[in-house]
Amino acid sequence: MVLKMLSFVIILNLVLHTCVSEMDTLHPSQPCTEAENKNGHNTFLKRHVRNDTPTDLKKENWKVFINKIGTWNRPVQSFFAFGEKNNVTAVCSSGGKMYKGNLCISKKSFSFITVNIDCKNKIVKSVKRQKQHVILACDKFKNKCLPDHFQVNTKNIKPNNNKPDCSKLKLKSIYEE
Repeated sequence: MVLKMLSFVIILNLVLHTCVSEMDTLHPSQPCTEAENKNGHNTFLKRHVRNDTPTDLKKENWKVFINKIGTWNRPVQSFFAFGEKNNVTAVCSSGGKMYKGNLCISKKSFSFITVNIDCKNKIVKSVKRQKQHVILACDKFKNKCLPDHFQVNTKNIKPNNNKPDCSKLKLKSIYEE
């Protein structure tokens, strides 16, 4: 009897853990699920794809810019050229491959600028141009799969061509309004 009860408790815990992890809205199990933060895509654009970012690597220009947008609280900030907006957005559809969770990785490399900040002293420590595949969290906003978070690709991971495109993950019966 004790063994049956113990087995039941273990199975119940496994089932509950599985259900709760699937309900985790901060880390969905696949891209293009309903966004928790309805303004997440606009916040992403405001943080990473702006038409007023400096195009050079001069620390002083970036200091003025960081002052202007008031993001001294973010130690690492990355910015795409505004002309790349459509290509960046496409990572969450045909331009990206499924990576893990709700993350998609771009099929092509992107050039972007990364700024490292000393938040406490409000100093721009470094500004560098990078070129690599980008990893973006992709969620559903008004029936479109769009980026809402930039995930740093510190290990320079490349897309796995055996994985499906992010756009192929949509399940019409579940995700269409």
